[in-house]
Amino acid sequence: MEHLIVERNDSVVRIRFNRPKSLNAFNGAMMSELKTTLEKIQDDPQVKVVVISGTGRAFSAGVDLKETSAAGFQKGAEFMELGREISDMINNYPKVTIAQVHGFCFTGALEFMMFFDMAFCADDTQFGDTHAKWAIMPRWGMSQRLARRVGLQKAKELTFRAMKISGTEAERIGLVNRSWPLDELENEVDKVVKDIVGNSFEAIIGIKRLYDQGYHTTLSEGLEIELKADTRLGDTEDNIQAFESKKG
Repeated sequence: MEHLIVERNDSVVRIRFNRPKSLNAFNGAMMSELKTTLEKIQDDPQVKVVVISGTGRAFSAGVDLKETSAAGFQKGAEFMELGREISDMINNYPKVTIAQVHGFCFTGALEFMMFFDMAFCADDTQFGDTHAKWAIMPRWGMSQRLARRVGLQKAKELTFRAMKISGTEAERIGLVNRSWPLDELENEVDKVVKDIVGNSFEAIIGIKRLYDQGYHTTLSEGLEIELKADTRLGDTEDNIQAFESKKG
């Protein structure tokens, strides 16, 4: 991989963007590598959690506008479609997905972060949506996901003003799950991952599916989806026996 670093530790895969000189700005080559990597991982039954982060000073500064502009309209359209394909893949991914964010997370990178099940960041991370600043329309879900995450009025303020906010503010408004000092971030994310891996993966993926399906319906429809869901999990008995043995 030229633009990614992929590390595996048992059931956890870490993918790191590796274009530090460009603040890990998204280009076609890096996104193609990411799609290929995710496709390989998704069918591996041993992998439970995927964490994506960035090397150097940033998670990602967003889309590499110089490269996409130089490539012309057709190539730019193909790149945006590739991003949508990755969005759909992560939204329906059969693993727990976590974004670990530091440094800069602007526009396309912010849209990308919202694809994930969870997002954690450093306190001093800078977040921002610059679509209005650069006169670019969103294509990866900013106009839909941001409002659902932080509320409609706050989303409009962030976008219309091209505001920058810190990681601590991002946690306060619900844009990320938690923020920590940069030197503690990876260790704290590792603790989150350890908690997840210690639970029933079958249950987590089943419940993840219920959350995602129900989120886009009414409450009554979501309750019906939950009621009709398959409740048979292969590791239920083993987990209960393990719990009982600890009590004894």
